[in-house]
Amino acid sequence: MMKTDSFFKRIFLIIVTVFMLAVGILVYTVINIQQSSLQDVMYSKAMTTAKSISLVSSDAMITEDYSFLVEFIEKVIGDNKEILFTIISKKDGDSLYSTPTSWSLLAKLPKKIQTLQTTRTNGKILYNVFNQKEVYLFTYPVVFSGIEWGWISIGYSLKQYKENMSTIYINSALLLTVIFFISLLLSYLLTKWIVKPIIRLNYAVQDVAHGNFNTTVNVSSNDEVAQLAKSFNHMIIELKNSDKKLRNMNLELENRVNERTKELELINKELDKRVKDEVLKRSRQEQLLIQQSRFAAMGEMIGNIAHQWRQPLNALGLLLQNVENAYEMDILDEEYIKRTVKKGTLLTNTMSKTIDDFRDFFKPNKQLEVFRVSSVIKSTFEIIGASFSNNMIKFEQNIDESLCIKGFSNEFSQVLLNILNNAKDELIARDGADRVVFLRVFKKDNFVEIEIEDNAGGIKESILDKVFDPYFTTKDEGKGTGIGLYMSKTIIEHNMHGKLKVKNGENGAIFSIELEVAQCSANVKVDKE
Repeated sequence: MMKTDSFFKRIFLIIVTVFMLAVGILVYTVINIQQSSLQDVMYSKAMTTAKSISLVSSDAMITEDYSFLVEFIEKVIGDNKEILFTIISKKDGDSLYSTPTSWSLLAKLPKKIQTLQTTRTNGKILYNVFNQKEVYLFTYPVVFSGIEWGWISIGYSLKQYKENMSTIYINSALLLTVIFFISLLLSYLLTKWIVKPIIRLNYAVQDVAHGNFNTTVNVSSNDEVAQLAKSFNHMIIELKNSDKKLRNMNLELENRVNERTKELELINKELDKRVKDEVLKRSRQEQLLIQQSRFAAMGEMIGNIAHQWRQPLNALGLLLQNVENAYEMDILDEEYIKRTVKKGTLLTNTMSKTIDDFRDFFKPNKQLEVFRVSSVIKSTFEIIGASFSNNMIKFEQNIDESLCIKGFSNEFSQVLLNILNNAKDELIARDGADRVVFLRVFKKDNFVEIEIEDNAGGIKESILDKVFDPYFTTKDEGKGTGIGLYMSKTIIEHNMHGKLKVKNGENGAIFSIELEVAQCSANVKVDKE
């Protein structure tokens, strides 16, 4: 048996359905015809019996000779076992009701019988008439001399009728079953005959889908399917030619791709070498920038050291001069020498502490650490404080000393020092007696905000976007390298993952640093005045 698919099943079901509908309609029609024939037989028997009763009993009905009617009806019922009862009804009179075993007079007939008599329905199957579940009731008018005197009603048993109908139903069911299986076989054969060429075509399509272009479809008919098969065979020939061309093109393309791949490999190697050279070059430039920044910071530090040492050196010179005067005045005793040595020691300790501060500033951080912002600001201002004082610059601060950040403290100090030195230089270059730098540290959301603002008038809008560019400076030649703010932005944004921005306020430039808040640990140093 051939393999079926959904199309075969659909055609098969359609044909079977058509067969069964036709057979069902045929069987239904045959049953109705046979049923009508059986009812016609009962009608003929009833008509014959009713006419014979009418001819014999019309005189007795008119004269109301019930004894004769009873005797005659009993003979009729006795001769015909199918009769269940008879009723002879006189118009506007009593009705004689007779059965095989008894008779009686009825003053009133059942409504079903009255309906049949008045509507002149000759024969009909009724239910529940005189306690008979089913009867075939036939009514016939009694006419004498052109006058209708009454009716004769005969009730026939349906036993034989039902037995005959049951036989008809059984025979019809058997016939339907036989025809059903025959229709299945015929439907299958017919479907196979219809669908077989299409299934062949489907198998050929599947072969083509798997790359077999040598398949063909042979159909002996000359219908639409055959035309489709011819078109399919022609398509296969075209596909085979196209596949051959495509394979040649693929081979050529593969060769070209291989050649191009080799070229790209050479280009990639050369590009990789260039990238490495550029990265090395950029790294050297970065190192150079850092070194230049360090040198520039060192230059600033040397100036700050000069400011820090000027006062203790003057004081130390006065001490030495006083020792000489005391010697000349002959008052140089042990107590004077101890007092002078003590003062000189204090001055040299102050100068030594300055050296330690600057040495710590240039010591590189190797690891990230959590530190308090206020501590770094304090140590940074100790370095630059003397320079601010000598140039009459006020330093005002509003610092939340509880805030800590994570990063490199010395690099962060270098950023603060670069911004404060720039503010100092701008204030010195600006004419005016009121020179102020404001430093604010506060918490905003989950970040520490550090703002450094001066009252030097701000930065020109035309160069505001360039202040963080490398080698960009507004200072005179020899006074600035242009890498301080560039390195500051690199430290804050690349090394400490924060943000460094600048904008103009009402009085001057505002540099703002934004860094994520860190949890202060127990070993973080707390500032003490």
